[in-house]
Amino acid sequence: MIGEAHLRLGGERFVSGAGRFVDDVRVPGLLHAAVLRSPHAHARLVSIDAKRARDLRGVHAVLTAADVPAIAIIPNRVPAPKGTDCYLQPAIARDVVRFVGEPVALVVADDPYVARDALDQIDVVYQPLPACASTTEALGPGAARLFSETDSNNVATITMRVGDADQALAGAALVLRERFTYPRQTAAALETRGLVALPPDPRGGELHLIGSTKCIHINRTILAPIFGIPLGALRLTEVDVGGGFGVRGELYPEDILVPLAAMKLGRPVKWIESRRENLMAANHAREVAYEIEIGFDAAGRILGMRTVIHADIGAYVRTAALVPAEFGAALLPGPYRVPNYACDLWSVVTNKTPAGTLRSPGRPECNFVRERLLDRAAARLRIDPADLRRRNLIRPDEMPYDCGTKSLGASTVYDSGDFPALFDELLRRLDYARARAEQAAVNARPSGPRRGIGLAVYVEKTGLGPFETTQVEARPDGTFVVDTGASSMGPGLETVLAQILGEALGIPTVRFNVRHADTAAVESGVGTYGSRGTVTAGNAAHLAAAKLVAEARQRAAERWGVPEGDVTYAHGALEARGQRVTLAELARERRLAAGASFEVAKVTYAGCAAAVVVDVDPETGAVTLRRVVVGADVGRAVNPALVDGQLVGGVAFGIGNTLHESLAYDADGQLLSSTLMDYALPTAADIPPVDGFYQEVRATTNPLGLRGLGECGNPGLGAATANAVCDAFTPRRSVDHGAALDAGACLPGRSVSALGHARSLGRLTIRAASEQDSINGQ
Repeated sequence: MIGEAHLRLGGERFVSGAGRFVDDVRVPGLLHAAVLRSPHAHARLVSIDAKRARDLRGVHAVLTAADVPAIAIIPNRVPAPKGTDCYLQPAIARDVVRFVGEPVALVVADDPYVARDALDQIDVVYQPLPACASTTEALGPGAARLFSETDSNNVATITMRVGDADQALAGAALVLRERFTYPRQTAAALETRGLVALPPDPRGGELHLIGSTKCIHINRTILAPIFGIPLGALRLTEVDVGGGFGVRGELYPEDILVPLAAMKLGRPVKWIESRRENLMAANHAREVAYEIEIGFDAAGRILGMRTVIHADIGAYVRTAALVPAEFGAALLPGPYRVPNYACDLWSVVTNKTPAGTLRSPGRPECNFVRERLLDRAAARLRIDPADLRRRNLIRPDEMPYDCGTKSLGASTVYDSGDFPALFDELLRRLDYARARAEQAAVNARPSGPRRGIGLAVYVEKTGLGPFETTQVEARPDGTFVVDTGASSMGPGLETVLAQILGEALGIPTVRFNVRHADTAAVESGVGTYGSRGTVTAGNAAHLAAAKLVAEARQRAAERWGVPEGDVTYAHGALEARGQRVTLAELARERRLAAGASFEVAKVTYAGCAAAVVVDVDPETGAVTLRRVVVGADVGRAVNPALVDGQLVGGVAFGIGNTLHESLAYDADGQLLSSTLMDYALPTAADIPPVDGFYQEVRATTNPLGLRGLGECGNPGLGAATANAVCDAFTPRRSVDHGAALDAGACLPGRSVSALGHARSLGRLTIRAASEQDSINGQ
């Protein structure tokens, strides 16, 4: 059953409107919460007077810092450098607010309208403080410290060294120097965040939190001590999710404040986030600046790379704030041989919404930087961009390949793969030679749009550890119930696990009921992030199936009084010496279940590639995508239909990141794009024909040979699109690459102001700083 394009299990619930999301949860006596948020980017909290709000009819409680325990602080979810604890976020502002949108108070009322009205009745006196709205300001001389007890706004400097980059660059035939920036973005999922907290019964019971979270067991471990209750007295249950993308499901202040209110009042409390709150308070991501140099020999082979990265992580180190830029720094060499590499990564706090993970954290940024440099080098060396990449791609015979970098303490080692074959298939599907001929014909016209072709090859980090659990139980009616610590964020985890179990047990996929994650059903687990669900929960399911069969064989042998070795199993039935019993019959006698945990010894990496064909209007700078080809090495395609859906969905997400989305702030730290009128998202009309394909080179890091896929479609789109836009204005035989784009979102507005100058130079310029390059000896 692995390899079949099985229909998505449970899909009929969604198309018929029967999904159950957080706002669909209804319980008796339900109250509603609203959050008062800071209007200032940086200010001292002088006083808070909530009397008028508390006196409002229908208001049951107003929580401020005085009502929240001091230990209510959001910790790092992953290992972080020493000293980062000074930069953690409290669940509610204490003494100082550090970004627009930071929670200052929580109101609980009979309905959400009264709760929101009550926010206006809370009197808060702020004393504004100087704001740092950029890393340049935050690191400048005399910059205001966001945290008075620290000596710098730079939380940590992470260094990576491979070989001798200085020496390599000194001896290079070509050295390119550039400054690249990538804009601030967020997930903007269809469903905003929300939570329902059910207090324990006064006579004894559990505090039950219902909502979507990607790490229910991790969050339970963090929350129970804050609430002062045993771990077993806290239950977290996931419901349907309207989009996760890494932002949804992290631990946020509301995940602490809403349960505290429910415990205080002894009544269930619901909180549903508004879209404006979502854009200003849910995790932001991506904003970085790269100062980089790369050196090549005369044949176009990469000799070395040296970079300084400044990551804008916002006002606090929240859950996994340092992870994205570190991932990007570790994967900046990508699928290429980079024998010498030096990187200094600075993670800087500013008076903006805290940053965290977003689909493929750190990789769209590093891919954009590297792939733009490769196209620039190809032009300088008069080598076709595809040929330059071929000369540098890591070969299969070089696997396993150690890049020499690390992230979260783990070495970046590609266990297996065939990057050249993947890239060749991309070019074949694009029909590269024909596409170039068509481009030449279009660009030979005296007027009209200019056509460009862009390429990108990159590596995705998948199957992250440390472990995952899956349990399977045979039921008397012949069905199976499956529980896992991995959360279902929408891509079809239920179907994938059912197919893996179906193949292992010889049982039709439709007989497996894969339930939403619930700490009451699975004692331990990790969750869903980093393209890990299929790899980790899938292998755990495979192990659990083997244990279930072993348990059934033992019971059958005891039942018949025969050696266990004589009992055979196939398709849900056991046989020995003419006797037969089914798993369902054994389950009728007593519970038949097994669970397993898959330990992740090594991260699994997936090779990916993307090609984009664009037309650019030279009068307006408008970019029209004509075609996208994207491919990934999935190890084994458990469900080809879901693979295709993930790739196409990833492309759509990447198009939004590339052509539309940017969270803008003014100099005072005020968010300027706090509605969907300002934070533009892609529509169906923006998505061109997408040719998705997959490669199957089995991973050696797990028994099933799987690689994750959830983040393969989007992280190369920005690089390939930027290359295509620049290529549209580049004479094919010119050593000057014409258009020079150094910002990670190809927003048409960035080009409009430069078009007049571009025409006079015969080039489109979409950039803020001059690119410098040098050819040694010239």
